[in-house]
Amino acid sequence: MKCYKAKWILTSESEILEDYALVVDEGKIIDLIPNKEVHFEDKIVKDLGNAVITPGFVDMLTQFQYTKAGHSGAKSLKNKIKKFFLTISKNYTFAGVKQDVYSLKWANILCDYFSSDRAEKLESFKSGVVGSIKSGTTCFAQVSREFKYFDIINRIPVKKYLFFEVFSDSKEKSKKKFKDLRGKVEELIYHKGENTHIGIMLNSVSGAHKKLWELFSKYCRKHNMLILTRFAESQDEIEWLQFGFSDIDLLHKFLGLRKITPYSKNISPVDYLDNLKVLTNKIIAANANYADEDELKNLSDKGVKYIYQPYYSDEICNKKLDFKTVLKYFSGNFGFSTQSFKENKDFSLLKLANRMNEDANLPVEELIKYLTIYPAQILRLENSTGSIKIGKDADFNVFKLPEGADYQELKNLDIPYAVYSKGRKLVKDGEVRFSL
Repeated sequence: MKCYKAKWILTSESEILEDYALVVDEGKIIDLIPNKEVHFEDKIVKDLGNAVITPGFVDMLTQFQYTKAGHSGAKSLKNKIKKFFLTISKNYTFAGVKQDVYSLKWANILCDYFSSDRAEKLESFKSGVVGSIKSGTTCFAQVSREFKYFDIINRIPVKKYLFFEVFSDSKEKSKKKFKDLRGKVEELIYHKGENTHIGIMLNSVSGAHKKLWELFSKYCRKHNMLILTRFAESQDEIEWLQFGFSDIDLLHKFLGLRKITPYSKNISPVDYLDNLKVLTNKIIAANANYADEDELKNLSDKGVKYIYQPYYSDEICNKKLDFKTVLKYFSGNFGFSTQSFKENKDFSLLKLANRMNEDANLPVEELIKYLTIYPAQILRLENSTGSIKIGKDADFNVFKLPEGADYQELKNLDIPYAVYSKGRKLVKDGEVRFSL
């Protein structure tokens, strides 16, 4: 048993506790008691002094495999040759396309990634995981269409959702993709650890044939599984829906897909999925950068959950929703993602949230909920994580405060002093205490 005394505990429930202690045993929170009532043996009491304890943070969309994409370079001769031919293919496919176009940006990322070998991809993945946990993340939702990451994800000592990404370009391929992925997912369910959860990611409106949407929507409703998708995130997607073609066709060609045609033209992304009857409260939509306010309201009314990706939207999509707009339509029903393709990535959810909150000026204790209990609820993990509550797993962060400062100082902090998952100390003062 361990007891952690702090000046403040932000529970992400209804209370802000002052001069309280968190009592942990066998990975669970077993009590919350005033510091003055702590009478345990000294060896089990950790007095954190002027510190604030928060629940561990939840990153709603990660792709850690791309952490070093575009920044490390192909190392072996084999990979350099592979990169050379991929680059030729990409340049030929996107000849004449402006460099700031969404589809070309993704082609550049994938060109770098595909020219890496397995060891380099795993190194990139592990680098992202470590950076995220050091920043206070104790739960993340990882997106990948490769199964190679399953074993390592299963061993990571935090909670994680693994969303398997799927594309399809025809009715026939949709049926095969559905059958293959369903079989693989059902096999992996029997091998996953208790901290690993599995969902489906349908790439996007333009990246998955309508038949695939129908098949997986029905399957996920039946098996109570979550579906994640990138939604209305690029001008390329809007043009594809409007005219039946856009630069997104070039990205699909580069990926080896046939041309995907929308079932109807001059239609909005919301109407496209709504007409398929797949918009439910089990859908988690990322970005919606190019959705108008009527479409955002429609999404909200349907119970669709939302992921806010400011870095990714600025870097790749050329547009992002204003934070106040996100709050207007998805209040209490969204979480943040730190996904970025910059060389020196910042995995701090707290820093990102503080930056976005400069104009909205939410109270600190409410802002923290968008990093903790709200995304935990979206991932349906609120019974075990997301808040400091008796009976839940001891997933929490410790932030040291300057002398005389109170929990409001979190507005000026980025990285926790210590990170705990199920009572296990994973990070202390920047030092990682786990291995992958």
